Amino acid sequence: MITDPSLGLRDRKRLETRARLEEAAVTLVLRDGLEQTTVDAISDLADVSPRTFFNYFDSKDSAILGLREIDITAGLLADTIDRAAADGLVDAVVHLILDVMGAPLTRSTIKEDRMEIVRRHPHLLAGQLAQFTQLAAQLTEAVQVLLARDPRYAGQNEADRAASADVVLSLCGGAVRAAVKEWAADAAAVSARFDTASTSHRLEFRAISLAREVLDKLS
Repeated sequence: MITDPSLGLRDRKRLETRARLEEAAVTLVLRDGLEQTTVDAISDLADVSPRTFFNYFDSKDSAILGLREIDITAGLLADTIDRAAADGLVDAVVHLILDVMGAPLTRSTIKEDRMEIVRRHPHLLAGQLAQFTQLAAQLTEAVQVLLARDPRYAGQNEADRAASADVVLSLCGGAVRAAVKEWAADAAAVSARFDTASTSHRLEFRAISLAREVLDKLS
C-alpha cells in the first residue's frame, strides 16, 4: 500500500496500480513459470485491463523486474552521504546502486523473489541491468555530491568532478553487474559462501569486494 502523505490521490492510485501489476507478475512467474505468465494473466490478477497494463510497462519482463523511473530522494542521498562517511565511497555507491535498482513499491521481500526469478531465468538479467543505464544520469549526479564532500577530491572543478563521478560509477556499477551475473550463474556456490545473509546483502558484499580488489590491484 502506498502511504506517502505528500502524494495526491491520483498519484497514489497510479502507484498502487503499478504495485499490483508488479506483484501479480512476480506471483505468476513463481507459481506458473515464465512462459505461462502473460500480459493478460498479469492484468487479470491485478484487476486491470491489458490496455491499462501498457500504460505502466512496455512488456511483461518490465513488470516482472519492476523497471521504472526512480528518483533519488533527498533522504536517500543523505543516507548515502552518511554511509560514505562511515564506510567509504565504494561501499556507499554500491549500496546506492542496489538500492535504486531494487527499490520495491510493495512488500520488501519482492526484491528477493525477483532475484529468484533472475536465477531461474538468467536472460532476464539484461533487462534488470538496463535499469542501471536508465538511472545513470541521476546516479552520476548523486556521486558528484559524494565527491564534493570527500577531501580526496577537494579542489576539483565541476567538469573534473563529473568525470571522476563517471569513473567511480562505472567501477561500482561494473562490480554490481559482475556480482549479479556470478550469483545468477552459480547461485548455490555463492549462497554457500554467504549463507548467513540475505541475497541482497550477499550481492552487496560481493560487489564491494570485487570493486575493492580491482582498486587494490591497480594502486
